[in-house]
Amino acid sequence: MKNINYFLGIIILLLITSSCDDSALVSTPRDFLTPSNAYNTPSGIEQGITGLYNDVRDKWYRNRISSQSYGLFGMGTDVAYDGENPQGQRFLTNYQTSVTPQQEEIAQWWRYLYAEIQQANTLIRAVNNLDENSIESSEKNHYLAEARFFRAFAHRLAVVLWGDVPLVTDVIEGEKTDFVRTPKADVYEQIEKDLLFATEHLPVPGSEPAPGRLTQGAAWHLLTKAYLGQDKFQLAVESSSHVIDDYNYELMKERFGSQRDFMGPGNVYADLFNYDNQNTSENTETIWAIQFEPNVEGGSSNYWAGIFGPRPSKWGNTPDGYAAYSPQFQDSLGEGVARARGTNLTNYKIWESDWNNDIRNAKINIKRKYYFDNPKSEYDGQVIKSSLYDAGDRTVWKDTSNYIYPFFLKTFSPVYQAQTLGINPAEGGGGSIYTDFYAMRLAETYLLRAEAHIGMGNKTLAAKDINVVRERAEATPVSPGDVDIDYLLNERVRELYTEEMRLIVLMRMDKLVERTREYNDNPFRQGANIQDHNKLFPIPQQQIDLNNNAEFKQNPGY
Repeated sequence: MKNINYFLGIIILLLITSSCDDSALVSTPRDFLTPSNAYNTPSGIEQGITGLYNDVRDKWYRNRISSQSYGLFGMGTDVAYDGENPQGQRFLTNYQTSVTPQQEEIAQWWRYLYAEIQQANTLIRAVNNLDENSIESSEKNHYLAEARFFRAFAHRLAVVLWGDVPLVTDVIEGEKTDFVRTPKADVYEQIEKDLLFATEHLPVPGSEPAPGRLTQGAAWHLLTKAYLGQDKFQLAVESSSHVIDDYNYELMKERFGSQRDFMGPGNVYADLFNYDNQNTSENTETIWAIQFEPNVEGGSSNYWAGIFGPRPSKWGNTPDGYAAYSPQFQDSLGEGVARARGTNLTNYKIWESDWNNDIRNAKINIKRKYYFDNPKSEYDGQVIKSSLYDAGDRTVWKDTSNYIYPFFLKTFSPVYQAQTLGINPAEGGGGSIYTDFYAMRLAETYLLRAEAHIGMGNKTLAAKDINVVRERAEATPVSPGDVDIDYLLNERVRELYTEEMRLIVLMRMDKLVERTREYNDNPFRQGANIQDHNKLFPIPQQQIDLNNNAEFKQNPGY
């Protein structure tokens, strides 16, 4: 079953048949799990739904290097490039060589998405087949809503990445080699149906059974993105307004939560990202947070800090020959691998007009200076910089792209977290954290509604929504005349860098090629060699080759 293993990945369905017409032996397997016996009770369905949450977390939000999911969050776009090896050929470092039909990372994303769709469809079928006496209708619809949300989640990522893609709404059983590319509009139509169902049958925010479980607010938020992907701007205004107006969501404007000033004087934006603050009842901004739990089997951790963090411990010696950097910083705060180094747009340009006002640019949120830390050196306590060394002693690109660059501190938690929770400190030093991850928060909803207003030509209302976010940040309000889609995209960086799936945002807006060319300032490959046809990704060649009973065209340019 090579094709189903490739295309759908993780679900194996057992078909039991017999050649005896009248005396077929009907056997119900009880010593191993299949979809037919694992999901035939409400408790089994609950386990299956939990598996979907776990799969989405681990595939898209853990930021493990092995999954390459960090590529969705900006590396290789306008906001970041590979600082560890900018002249190399890693995924999204050079579009000409790494965005091809043969690229394993692209094939992996395809497999992940269709495996999630298959699992969602399996659960939808199982829920619908439950004995009606075994489950209340409200509980049944809740499970269906969660499964349909995740099916929509996966279909939306697929349609943004590849355009026309197979629309799969039934369980695939056995080998299938005749998939066809469904028109984008039809895929979106099903996404809308799934999410509208979810808006009716998911819990009202605040009544979900556990932190991290989906609510109506999350469904409306994702539906807004689906509408924007089709230029349905009025519907996007209406769906985002449901999130903003119909529930008890509010932007956090006062200090709250734990570890408020552990790393020095903080502010409310920093509080949003401190450990254990995402699910607290004080936090009225969270719409959907991906859960990471220490000391719990399957609780997992997030490699956020490792991906986005620099590598100051690799700096070497002070100008007078002593070790420049204390290993205590690495042990306490973690060590990055510089896999996603912010571009100059991200690190500097977008902050220029409000450098000292915008609290998102405060020292507690972006670490810009690093200091020599060795009492034996006369440079102890001075700011580390290449200019202190003799000409030719330093490799400038390594100093500024790998070892030291502005570090967005919302991507890490100090070892204080590890010590107080009894976690192995080596995990903290390895760039892993246990802070829950914002998949959706209200600040983005305002920016989505602003995008819809821009699409409708109403810059006054767009500026009003953007300024709700900027007011919390103590930034200068933007005037309607200065609002356009590029201003909005820059505001998204200020507010959502390392949180948003930047690649998906740019592809959805058809801005990936333009903005990557302009702002990706990889010192060896300006613009990452992006080409016009990279506005869509290639269909994995293996999928085309295995689909031998129906035509499956490649995207143009590949």
